[in-house]
Amino acid sequence: MQRLSNNKCPQFSDEELITVYLWGVGQHLSTRKAIYQYTKSHLSEWFPKLPSYQAFCRRLNWLAGAFQALAEIFGEKMLEKSPDTHAYVVDSMPIMLAHRSNSTRAKVGRPLCNKCFNSTRKEWYHGVKLHVLAMLRPGKLPIPIVSQISQASLCDLWAAQRIDWDCTPISHGCLFADRAYTDSAWSKFLKKARNVDILVPHKRPVNDPLRSGNCLNTGISRRRQPIEAFFHWIDVKSAIQNASHIRSLNGLFFHIFAALAFIAIEIAPDMFGDVDCVEFLHIAAPKGLVIPNPRIEVIAVQVLCQVD
Repeated sequence: MQRLSNNKCPQFSDEELITVYLWGVGQHLSTRKAIYQYTKSHLSEWFPKLPSYQAFCRRLNWLAGAFQALAEIFGEKMLEKSPDTHAYVVDSMPIMLAHRSNSTRAKVGRPLCNKCFNSTRKEWYHGVKLHVLAMLRPGKLPIPIVSQISQASLCDLWAAQRIDWDCTPISHGCLFADRAYTDSAWSKFLKKARNVDILVPHKRPVNDPLRSGNCLNTGISRRRQPIEAFFHWIDVKSAIQNASHIRSLNGLFFHIFAALAFIAIEIAPDMFGDVDCVEFLHIAAPKGLVIPNPRIEVIAVQVLCQVD
């Protein structure tokens, strides 16, 4: 990120900071404290200018915008290299700063964060929602096209409509969703303006002995299964749903965008395979040393150059 102060060239660079964090998450170190302690204990030769833990966390929060740029650029490159299947899916997942009884007293992240009931977990929580519109791929995890953060109480349908109005992400295909996205007016608009058929499960009529619509509902649920697996995979890899340690809005943005950037690297590990690593290695490491994961360092340096 561009710096306008006299400390625009810190001894421990932003590229090194991003490298340390992404590499630590890749080693299944779930907290910033664990990443910092491991780097200090085992990687001091690679990163001799590692700052204090307080400065490490503070600068990571400041780099939330850089991680957002990483996630956006990775997503664009993944879509460029993947053929359009014209099959899309939309859904949301909760990111909880507090839940159950603690959700009533929670004040972190306001006014963006608020209280809402999660019908899947059957519990109240204080936090935000991550809305994802993704492209389905046969036999693989879907590729996110658009990701949006909203208040926890915002209706999924309104969030999806806002995504469509803001950036018109899809056209000419089928959009699979759950019953929360049922809206006849929006469905007609998508068909007329975008040539997109939105398919949602039908509610079974009361006292219907034939259980009409079961085949359609089963088919739609099967097509929606990859987005459920995608959300579960994100949570396993980065623990994105558990944000109880967050104490500021910047920290929340970093928590979300850093997870999305890391997931993009995991989905497409060969995305930057054609980049010359030698050109960037000298930026983050002392002469003669080897970066633990050169691919992450290359990505961090290249994207930060584009952001500047």
